[in-house]
Amino acid sequence: MKKILLSATALTLVAMMSSPAHAECDGIYMAVRGGVVEHEVEGDNSETLFGGTIKYDDQKLMLSGALGYRHKHFRGEFEYVYRDYLKGDDPLYSEKYKTYSYMLNAYWDFMPYHWWSPYVSAGAGFSKLKTNAVDTTPAGGIDFAEETTQFTWAVGGGLSLKVTNRFNIDAGYRYYELGNLGASDDKAQEIYGGIRYVF
Repeated sequence: MKKILLSATALTLVAMMSSPAHAECDGIYMAVRGGVVEHEVEGDNSETLFGGTIKYDDQKLMLSGALGYRHKHFRGEFEYVYRDYLKGDDPLYSEKYKTYSYMLNAYWDFMPYHWWSPYVSAGAGFSKLKTNAVDTTPAGGIDFAEETTQFTWAVGGGLSLKVTNRFNIDAGYRYYELGNLGASDDKAQEIYGGIRYVF
């Protein structure tokens, strides 16, 4: 009898480990992500207003927070994305270029209740694009600032790892069309990692 009970227990444990998790992973979730972003600005030769240059190909910090809902294969969320600013190298002026976004994102998990799952994503929203220059010379001078709000869309994909039924680790890639600032069209690519918890 003991052998039968032990065998049954072992089979049950193996079945639990090898089978998908149940719908406990569905519901409201919060996510935090961080990674690197690289801008690609077309129509701009990287010259700043006062003759310096901004290196748009620099990899900068990206941080985001999201609140969403998951049901089976589908996830939908609202996300705020912060990106560290790009700085010009003009010796007389402090010049910066900065973007941040508010996005509505949709995800499709191919194997939502397994311990790992690839996913694809698409998002739409708007971004704030800002540039400003401040005279740093002792005599002072002209300060300049320009800001615009632009429609933004993004597509991407990645891989999700299930730590528990409610806690996931995500790693992925996204491509952004951020919009225009003046004659410049800003695109961006990001690689990120993040954690996600379902309540």
